[in-house]
Amino acid sequence: MDPGSTQARMNEIQRNESFASAFSKMVSGKPGYKTVIEKKTQIIKCKKCGKSFDSPVKFCNECGTKIFIKPTHCPKCSKPVFQDDKFCQDCGQILEDPDK
Repeated sequence: MDPGSTQARMNEIQRNESFASAFSKMVSGKPGYKTVIEKKTQIIKCKKCGKSFDSPVKFCNECGTKIFIKPTHCPKCSKPVFQDDKFCQDCGQILEDPDK
């Protein structure tokens, strides 16, 4: 079986409503379950004056201090990282604020 026809068959199966319902029931225990990815708003605080920001900014508009926003992907190897990681699990790159 060639890879193109295999991929086409997988796409067909995934679009099938009975497959989606059966898969949802296996994953969640409920038929018709749809996965929703919730993005939490990250509150950023200025380390100098303590002002809070709910949207990403580069500098504090109160005191001018550079704001560090923790990366969601490693700046060195581009692998996804967790919010509480201090180092990349793949390459060891430090993920903390360098001015800390």
